[in-house]
Amino acid sequence: MIFNSILSFLSKTSTRPAWFLLTLWVACWIGPTAGCYQDAPAPTPQATIDLLITLLGDTDASIRLTAAEALGKIGDQKAEQYLLRAIHDVDPTVREAAARSVGQLPAVGVGAGTELVELLRDPDIPVRRAAAQALGAVEGMPTLASALAGLLTSPDPTVRQAAGHALLLVDVDAREAFAALSKGTTDADPAVRQWTVAALGESGDARAVPVLLDRLRHDSVIGVRAEAAYRFRFVGDSSAAVELETIVQQDSSLDVKRWAEKSQLDSGRVSTPIQSLD
Repeated sequence: MIFNSILSFLSKTSTRPAWFLLTLWVACWIGPTAGCYQDAPAPTPQATIDLLITLLGDTDASIRLTAAEALGKIGDQKAEQYLLRAIHDVDPTVREAAARSVGQLPAVGVGAGTELVELLRDPDIPVRRAAAQALGAVEGMPTLASALAGLLTSPDPTVRQAAGHALLLVDVDAREAFAALSKGTTDADPAVRQWTVAALGESGDARAVPVLLDRLRHDSVIGVRAEAAYRFRFVGDSSAAVELETIVQQDSSLDVKRWAEKSQLDSGRVSTPIQSLD
């Protein structure tokens, strides 16, 4: 039920006026479905949405958080402008909830996309992660790829991570950001390398083949090599079979070997079974 999270939260809190009002309002709306009878007519869904929007300005951060979460679950497009204000809340948990809720709306347009891109600079990691995930719902923003590519040059590695994460998720042609993603695969931060390797692989751009092979051969972090081996199937063909066979034979990680072998099989070339190599 849409308001389970609200009621669960309210049951654990004291009886401040805002909690009481929200409890009463929601109970009156959903009460008839639970066998609750009352003389007064049930409030309309819009009235409840209006109340939740009002509570985004409550002095208590936990109330603002719950209101933001509820608006996302309801998914009413009219809440967008208020949730976009809430992504600038002083409390990081409210910003995170508001960003997630924006991504749950029926449509996420250019204006929201621009604000979410800026939110990738937030000092709080969960907020940046929520913004990256919400960006996956953005539509009709032709500058999105270039905006995210620009963030891959941020001096803050956590911002670069968030940008790489977003480029993996957004519905844009990642080939527009090919140069920035390629550079990101040699970033000093291994998480940035892994996100950008993943985004390059998902792009389907054949130009990514030598970039992914370079990470397979030379990256010191197993997670990055495994990511490259896994994503290779989306960009490579049988021309790289010899290189992949070398990885299967020589890499120190079983995970990397398995993904390299799978990419080989998907490209139509059979490799030496990994089981016989160990």
